[in-house]
Amino acid sequence: MSRGKTFFWYDLETFGLDPKYDRIAQFAGVRTTMDLEIIEEPTVLYCRTSDDYLPDPIACLVTKLTPQSTSESGLCESDFIGRINELFSIPGTCGAGFNSIKFDDEFIRNALFRNLIDPYKREYAQGNSRWDIIDLVRAAHDVRPEGILWPRNEETGKPSFKLSDLLRSNNLENENPHEALNDVYGTIEIARLVLKHQPKLFDYYLKLRDKAKVKSMLRTPLGEPVLHTCAYYTSEWGCSTLVMPLTVTESNADSIIAFDLSKDPRELIDWCNSFNEAQQASAIIEEIDTFLTANQQSEDPKLEKTCEMLKRSRTTIEDLSKAFGTAKRSVFTIEGIVRIASNRVPFISPLNVLEDDLAKRLGIDKKLCLERYQKLKDDPMVAVRVRSDAEINRYSEPLDIDGSLYSGLFIGNADLKKFSTIRATRPHELWKATFTFDDHRAHEMLWRFICRNWPESLDAHPEEKERWKSFCAWRLLNPPVNQLRSLEKYQNIIAGKLADLSVSPTDKEILSALEQWGNQLKRRVGLDS
Repeated sequence: MSRGKTFFWYDLETFGLDPKYDRIAQFAGVRTTMDLEIIEEPTVLYCRTSDDYLPDPIACLVTKLTPQSTSESGLCESDFIGRINELFSIPGTCGAGFNSIKFDDEFIRNALFRNLIDPYKREYAQGNSRWDIIDLVRAAHDVRPEGILWPRNEETGKPSFKLSDLLRSNNLENENPHEALNDVYGTIEIARLVLKHQPKLFDYYLKLRDKAKVKSMLRTPLGEPVLHTCAYYTSEWGCSTLVMPLTVTESNADSIIAFDLSKDPRELIDWCNSFNEAQQASAIIEEIDTFLTANQQSEDPKLEKTCEMLKRSRTTIEDLSKAFGTAKRSVFTIEGIVRIASNRVPFISPLNVLEDDLAKRLGIDKKLCLERYQKLKDDPMVAVRVRSDAEINRYSEPLDIDGSLYSGLFIGNADLKKFSTIRATRPHELWKATFTFDDHRAHEMLWRFICRNWPESLDAHPEEKERWKSFCAWRLLNPPVNQLRSLEKYQNIIAGKLADLSVSPTDKEILSALEQWGNQLKRRVGLDS
């Protein structure tokens, strides 16, 4: 029987901050109606870590979770993320959280990818969607603050949007911050607070889950300004600014490049002019090279003289081209350039929302912003040049397949069907199975998938077991990215904290457990000799 549309509110505790390579420690979630009434018992899950990974000791001190504690009642990552995917995939589910789209959802996507599950389907199939109320809260502060008490950071004077601060200021309980289930209940309380005092704002933002609606407001190229609310703009006044949508990227129709009109556009305009001059110089050099190549064997004295003159001209043009240094910069290094992802539920409001009184309260010089908008609008080539450069700087090569989710390659339907077959097959049978994939990453992904989730299956395959131990040892000594901890760095962090007299006895117990885990891991992968 269909239960209709629901929210599934969730939160993660993780063993680090990098969603591509760090792992989830704990998941908690609660399902509610769209009116925020709880309709199911909560779900709490823990995830075991694999031997090719070391947690961040600092993260463990925050969450109070260790690999030992998650292993006691935890699932292997395949079963863990599979269960989460089932919860989000119930028809009509809107997965929601507090800062979930930029943090938690990225961990979920990467864990799905590592474990051979479609990373995106749960977000759109069968009437499903995702939402994140942190920008709703920011927008309530900026444009509809009535009814809610707004905390401020004592050091910076800026408004604070930490969940614990918001709950405390509004006399809502939050006994154990950084405990996943407690934070889920806290998120629901904040959502109820906004729904109670600003129901129209709540409903307005809920509609922005539809990326088509977002794109209709962020018209490109060089569209009308909109009020954009997000953490990036946070100041003592709020988190909103007027932005002008410039262009959509060629390779990703959901990625819109905009300009923050609180910034002077002269740097962008100069960059665009240099971009054009550099392109012209490059085209002339290419024509000269073509001519020289075609006539390099000529014995005609006139042609020889022409070629010598062109060679000197080429050197001069090349020197001038090098002088256009700004054209070598990525457009994303220019102050004021921002990306807005239409499929990430950005909080945008039409220009008419920004009445004069509101603009003054938010510290926005509306007249100056509109003058800057017109200046950019008058140069239609701005959009062309920005779009062209964005395509050049489209992807960075991942250092390891674990981090290749956004490398520009989507796993095809044929491989996804094979992944479903793999996940339905018993682990020990996978070693005997043969699969042919279209995606060049898939064979290595499959091998890691089996070894990480069911290392006990390696006992019947000595060569693969040695290969896995070697892989783990190398990974612990030489992590694929600098953000991860090598074994040496892991041990040094723990030793430094244990020697710190300001660290509490409780935290030192956690550190001792982590030290023990590292020593056990060394023995398991053969690094203790």
